Amino acid sequence: MDDYLIDRQTLGQFVDALIKKKALPGDNEDELNNVREGAIKSLDDRICLAIFGSFDEKENAEFNQMLNRDATESEYENFFNRIGLNIRDTISNAMKSFAFEFLGGQNEN
Repeated sequence: MDDYLIDRQTLGQFVDALIKKKALPGDNEDELNNVREGAIKSLDDRICLAIFGSFDEKENAEFNQMLNRDATESEYENFFNRIGLNIRDTISNAMKSFAFEFLGGQNEN
């Protein structure tokens, strides 16, 4: 089973809304499911890269130490605040960027 940064159900709901907006060729259920699963994975990868790709070596090492010792949620919040990374904005921007590309540059509204 794959691990996802954001709850898989939440990612799935977001992708399902995008799929409804995009005209996909064919209506084969298996093909649609493959598109959905691929999109969920791609979206999660995009979010992870937006967050963890911004770490320098020191921040990456510190974050890994926090993971190894099961840091608390407040410790993670303090870490992100200290390095100046707004998680909500970062995730939101990654999702908007993904939606724009998934819809082929169309306005997702």
